[in-house]
Amino acid sequence: MTLVTTSRKAAPDLRALARGLAFAVGGRYLARGKTGLRELVTLDTTFFLFSYEPDGLRLRWFVDAEPAASWRVTTREERHREGPIVRGLLASDAVREALGPRIEAAALDDGWDLGFDGHQRLQYRLRLAPAGGVAGADDA
Repeated sequence: MTLVTTSRKAAPDLRALARGLAFAVGGRYLARGKTGLRELVTLDTTFFLFSYEPDGLRLRWFVDAEPAASWRVTTREERHREGPIVRGLLASDAVREALGPRIEAAALDDGWDLGFDGHQRLQYRLRLAPAGGVAGADDA
């Protein structure tokens, strides 16, 4: 099961986004509180981490407790879902490649990089730009 979490002092909108992603991947959302990354990897070595950085919102993907991908979220849209729920992730080719075999994602060809259906008929779409490493990730 994949874990989804946020920075330690996350804003409510960031927590809602993380809960939506956890719901979509069939994973677990963890409110971090004082839990550091070293403790986090003892719970699950594969996880997503949302955090606000000086350059904006960032999404990191860790595999086997190591950073595997990092993206800046350049645009985010939350909308009311019409029609039946879609389980799992929808992702661009570049994001699907970065997620590798651990997370299955269907092709997304509507101009967004990552999409998923969350709780309460919410649907999320994210535009992502590759970000640098995960320096300072322990403080996130």
